[in-house]
Amino acid sequence: MIIIHNRRSERRVHLCAVPILIFAALVLAAQSVSAHPFHFLTRKAGEVDYWPRWSPDGRTILFSRCDISTGCAGGAVTGRWRLFTVSARGRRAAEFLEIPGVSATRSNWLWTTDPSLITPIVFTGVADGNGLSGIYLVGTDGLAPTRVSTATGIPDNYPSWVPDGSAVTVEGQPSSSTGPFIDLVGVPDGTLLQTETSTDQIWTGQSAISRDGCELAFAGQVPVAGSQYDDDHNQIWIQHLISPGTNPCTFDSGLHQLDPLQARTPDWSPNNRFLTFESNRGCLNGNYAIFIEVASGGEAVQVTDCRLNANHAVWSPDGRRFAFSAEFFSPSKDCAAGCRGIAIAPVPRRILKLGTH
Repeated sequence: MIIIHNRRSERRVHLCAVPILIFAALVLAAQSVSAHPFHFLTRKAGEVDYWPRWSPDGRTILFSRCDISTGCAGGAVTGRWRLFTVSARGRRAAEFLEIPGVSATRSNWLWTTDPSLITPIVFTGVADGNGLSGIYLVGTDGLAPTRVSTATGIPDNYPSWVPDGSAVTVEGQPSSSTGPFIDLVGVPDGTLLQTETSTDQIWTGQSAISRDGCELAFAGQVPVAGSQYDDDHNQIWIQHLISPGTNPCTFDSGLHQLDPLQARTPDWSPNNRFLTFESNRGCLNGNYAIFIEVASGGEAVQVTDCRLNANHAVWSPDGRRFAFSAEFFSPSKDCAAGCRGIAIAPVPRRILKLGTH
């Protein structure tokens, strides 16, 4: 049995006792946060750019792009997605990879300089026509992608690398499951190495393995009888990464919430001290903003404006910047449903002073 640690029970009781008017004032204060610096690296009318990832040297950002007319408004995976790269200095984006019959989504780039790891890019391929869904690997040249062969019942969404490149965590809800869960899968053979979470205790979204390979952060929610998974109801949860060969029924994973408020899409700072995530906690209009919080728990700092409806933030290797997907609506002819570009922003100085690298 995995034990859920309720480290913040006293704090939650205290927060619940705060009068509604005071809570509303705090939300209004978050909404009125002064403009945060950022700039677009990509901003193309009629396109949706999503799921950014940094190269190990911090010079390039890999992302998925979709023509909004194919049905990908809001980041829906039903559109036709291709992988692109753009310089972190913001030059023209270049196509990196297109697979006939497969949409390339939710990539992850292993931060390694080991020349023996020839396929450091992993992504979720979604069948689009005659292709096959699954976990895909490719080298930095974008040539000859290969599909990882996995057993039926192993999910394939949001792969996250272990530091040595031998495995990835993946999440999803196969048809036989009562809810989404996370597995650790060997690469490149596709062997199931460990089931990281139990659907009896937690339903999961996107996960992120810490840079030292010890911890696992993920979007999650406690199952409620008669309900279905809804990623708008997630919080950020953290546990120890369960190693292959460990019995999860007797292993204390240390599972606990980062904080009790809504959040999803976590990413670890290079030194594992902070997490970025997206949350609607600070936006009265329901939009999402990016936040940074100490991984041991504390005050979440809003670092993007609500108007950007920002999501999927990821740290740069030097810990001084983060990239994310941001929304824009002009020109209205092409972007009335919400186009998206890849943006970049500096980590606030008060956080940098605490150390992020």
